[in-house]
Amino acid sequence: MTADLAYSFRSIHEDLERAVADYLAISRGSHLYADADAHAVAEAKAWERMMGMRERAESESAPQIRPAEGATA
Repeated sequence: MTADLAYSFRSIHEDLERAVADYLAISRGSHLYADADAHAVAEAKAWERMMGMRERAESESAPQIRPAEGATA
């Protein structure tokens, strides 16, 4: 089972919560990296993932406005 398949059953909001938790863990765990550059790279990747998930969650949560059936402009 791949990770994509394993996580495909979660909601976007669960993915966002995980991305936030991952970012915070990386941000607070600078002492776990070999050097400051490695930490900065990991933190930047986690930030981009978190922001991508946030944008996706916001777009999926936004109400979809469709014209009513038979409506004319």
